[in-house]
Amino acid sequence: MSYTRRMRRSQVVVLLVALAVMPTQAVTVAPLSFEELVRHSSSVIYARVTDVRGQWTDDRRRIDSLVTVTVIKGLKGTSAAELTLTVPGGQVGRYRNLLPGAPSFARGDLAVLFLTARGPRLPVTTGFTQGIYRVTRDASSGAALVAPPVVEAAGQQSVRGDSRRKPVPMATFEDAVRAVQDGIKAVEDRVR
Repeated sequence: MSYTRRMRRSQVVVLLVALAVMPTQAVTVAPLSFEELVRHSSSVIYARVTDVRGQWTDDRRRIDSLVTVTVIKGLKGTSAAELTLTVPGGQVGRYRNLLPGAPSFARGDLAVLFLTARGPRLPVTTGFTQGIYRVTRDASSGAALVAPPVVEAAGQQSVRGDSRRKPVPMATFEDAVRAVQDGIKAVEDRVR
């Protein structure tokens, strides 16, 4: 066997060993019901994205995006008129970090955001993409319509035209959030 073939084989072996011992990162998020989403979120806001900026994490191992939003309406909890949240993945210069299933935003996006805040860190969306309900405008009336994210439970498939995926008017969505909150308050009152 030639020297070149032995070197190539050695390089392949070294590469395979290196890949085998490298730590991998994966994210698994359990599907949340709408009630759980409201319950686990510290705030729920209807907002417009005003800025998206990628930034290296402190250890420079990955890039997160800082998403700045202007709050149009608070549906649960309290929030400032402008808020910055963090989502995994993003771009800094020529470097891009993609995480499959991670939420992505662009300036001008409208969405209802379910947010969780833990300690001094910036808030994150509850349940990853489950906490983002995109808002569109009805072409004929101009009314705001809220579309739920695609979330599949284990063993369940997405079905085209599923009524649970149909956009609903913003007022109907607000009523649903309020109903869950009222149910939570009623249970808390009974416990006391």
